[in-house]
Amino acid sequence: MTITPHEIAHTELISGLSLSSLGDRVVYCVGPAFHAKDAHKTQALWLADVGVEESARKITSGSFNDQNPKFHPTSGDVFFLSDRHKAGNEAQVFRLSAKEYGGEPEAVTSTDNVRGVSTFEISPDGRWLAYVSADEPEDKDEEDKESYVIVWRGPKKLGRLRLIDLSGHWHSGKEPRVVVSVDAHVESFTWSPDSRQILYRLADRPDIESGGFPVSEHVISVDEDDGRLQFNSTHILTHNPVLSGKSVWPQKPGKFYFLRNEDYASATTLWASEVASNASAVKIGGYGITDDAARIVAIGSTVAVEVACGLETRIDILDTGNSDSSTAFETSEDAFSSWDIREVNGKYIFVAARSSGVTGTPENVWSGSTAVGTKGVLSTKLSSHHKWMSDKLPLCVPFYWSIEDGTALQGVAAYPRGHSLKNLPTVVVPHGGPYSRDTINTRIAANYRQYLASNGFLVLSPNYRGSSGRGNTFARAARGGMGTLDYADVESMLEAAIKRGWVDREKVAIAGWSQGGFLSAWACTRPKSIWKTAVIGAGPTDWGSMAICSDIPAAEIDLAGSAPWHPRSAQQVPMYLKGCPMADVKNVKVPVLVIHGEKDARVPVTQAIGFMRGLAREANKSVSDSSTLLIYPREGHGFEERAHVEDQMTRVLAHIEKYLA
Repeated sequence: MTITPHEIAHTELISGLSLSSLGDRVVYCVGPAFHAKDAHKTQALWLADVGVEESARKITSGSFNDQNPKFHPTSGDVFFLSDRHKAGNEAQVFRLSAKEYGGEPEAVTSTDNVRGVSTFEISPDGRWLAYVSADEPEDKDEEDKESYVIVWRGPKKLGRLRLIDLSGHWHSGKEPRVVVSVDAHVESFTWSPDSRQILYRLADRPDIESGGFPVSEHVISVDEDDGRLQFNSTHILTHNPVLSGKSVWPQKPGKFYFLRNEDYASATTLWASEVASNASAVKIGGYGITDDAARIVAIGSTVAVEVACGLETRIDILDTGNSDSSTAFETSEDAFSSWDIREVNGKYIFVAARSSGVTGTPENVWSGSTAVGTKGVLSTKLSSHHKWMSDKLPLCVPFYWSIEDGTALQGVAAYPRGHSLKNLPTVVVPHGGPYSRDTINTRIAANYRQYLASNGFLVLSPNYRGSSGRGNTFARAARGGMGTLDYADVESMLEAAIKRGWVDREKVAIAGWSQGGFLSAWACTRPKSIWKTAVIGAGPTDWGSMAICSDIPAAEIDLAGSAPWHPRSAQQVPMYLKGCPMADVKNVKVPVLVIHGEKDARVPVTQAIGFMRGLAREANKSVSDSSTLLIYPREGHGFEERAHVEDQMTRVLAHIEKYLA
């Protein structure tokens, strides 16, 4: 049995796992990966008893976009973001009572607001709800007027940090107090362990581009004086590198921890700073040498660090006193996405959304526990989602090979159930990023790997140089390196599989999305290309215009090596031209399928149109006539509409089958 385009378009995703303070319950989200045209995104909240097999049950209807759930630390009530006041509107904070987790959720922030809540946190003592939202517009109908104009990167929607007293001690009702309102955007924040301070981060604007500019960290005190609240803010430090995720503040010592990258083509490392005026940051641990930090969570006086290490992932517990670490749990030929962990009575209790491509096991919520200082396992399956795919998932194997200079590389090979790894038609599917990686998971969504492997192909997924999980030297290969070591690694995985007899060398294609789409475009423009066809999904084809038009220009510049506005001599060839598939479009000898979203801000649709224009003018007419560009209306960098996903998957499979038959 094979996975169909209809099944992909209607698949559901698990996300947002969050443990209660006692570690006895986990709440999480399940919702369709895609929605119908003119419909809104929906997710339901689910609750499970940790350690109890198949205990997961649905606690909200799934008619709205219920997201980002968190337990109140003392009452056990579930707080979450939702548009349930008006489906499709901006999210507000709601509260679901712990009494059987039934009944209608109560709105905590005003459902009359036009601006939504982007993030919220409950103080450790349970008294305060802090959240970020922009100021309400003076004219709520402004955007509907004929005279309305957009001010590019204007300051209209700067996030403000606000506070609600859940106990109602210092005012009646639920009117929030504005804690931070400056000419900058509150990007993220975290509470101090004693609930008396908030560490917050300020960015230039509420857009992804602001991550390429300096971001400052501040701490503000929440003081009560004769029933009145006072707020006093102190600047801690300013970050120049790229930050990843939010800062965390464990109980002791008086430090906070955060993840950062040297730039967009480097490994993620762990840092710490004193909570003091004009502090300086210090790098912690060895993350970023042979592996990469990926996410951090404060648990008591320690920090849990998600570590990407090759194809595997582990959760380290870092002792903040001496920086020693131990592993709480790790993958072993399986994978997990969302996770959470708590320390309760000398034990670590953890949950994760786990799956395995090796055994063809769909993703579900699992739990486990272990004594402090020892390694545990995910031993109890709490949910039974994705039953439909159990007998349809392809199987995967880890794939290891080395190149001539001795560099060891890793990837994943997926193949259809019931087939032997011998002389198969093959599609190489490079991941996006490039700072990302493929693991042995079975998450479906719009990923080509599971779909094509289920439908009869060997699918090779290389973690090429520039990927995450192998440390900084490995990641730095991407800086100004587009079309060099990354593509060499793609070809070398294919050659290694050919030598093992797995591949029919006359039936090979390449299909990727985003950075994988770039590699597909680069592959088919090589002078001696071996590919029989290529699928270029949302792929960059000209790095100069990417730097000009993408919503993350700093990242595109790091990858390209330069930007059009960088000074150079008249004779100097711009670095950004050296890895442009557009410049070599004359070399394309096979039909290509190009797929793009009309509203893509990350890789604008002009990248696809420009490539096709070049193909029509420079390539053989038979090639350009047999190549197709599909532009899907309303779609961004990642597709959202169910009909578009189903159509795309149908066309991709038909195209590859046609040219590998």
